[in-house]
Amino acid sequence: MSKQTQRKSMKYEKKEYKKTRTMEANWYLSSYNYKFNITHMQPFLKKMKQKKLIGNKCSGCNRVFYPPRLVCGECLVKPDRWVDIRETARVATYVIAYLKNEEGEVEERPLVLVQHDGCDTTSIAELAPGVDVKDTYIGLPVRAHWKDEPEGGLEDIEYYDLMEDDAEDLQ
Repeated sequence: MSKQTQRKSMKYEKKEYKKTRTMEANWYLSSYNYKFNITHMQPFLKKMKQKKLIGNKCSGCNRVFYPPRLVCGECLVKPDRWVDIRETARVATYVIAYLKNEEGEVEERPLVLVQHDGCDTTSIAELAPGVDVKDTYIGLPVRAHWKDEPEGGLEDIEYYDLMEDDAEDLQ
């Protein structure tokens, strides 16, 4: 029996708790300090500094995550294997952003979600400067363009260059 079938067959049992006391309160989330532990991302950041991509793979459902995740959202298992990922990707979806340039003119730029070949997740990215919005489409093949001197972070990929599409045009 698979884990997914086991989860579906398990019944939720709601327990009744006796209220002992209540207190009126206001929650100001901005007054809390959060600390995010990134030790699980150290292998990923080291490879980014070497201009290489890796993702983590879930041993429960074999999904590959780029960027890495702490927990698989499908089977709730901690991904425990690192796998190499290609620099090539495809545009999963995009949106047109209207941004002001240095001269104050508004220009259209496509912001895309790319899905790297071999990955099951997407990440937000920008296409190369000068790419026309009319040339952007879902399934557009792209390749990562690295900074000259990477620092070991997600910003090391400056943008994605367009690649030659081997698909035939629909007419």
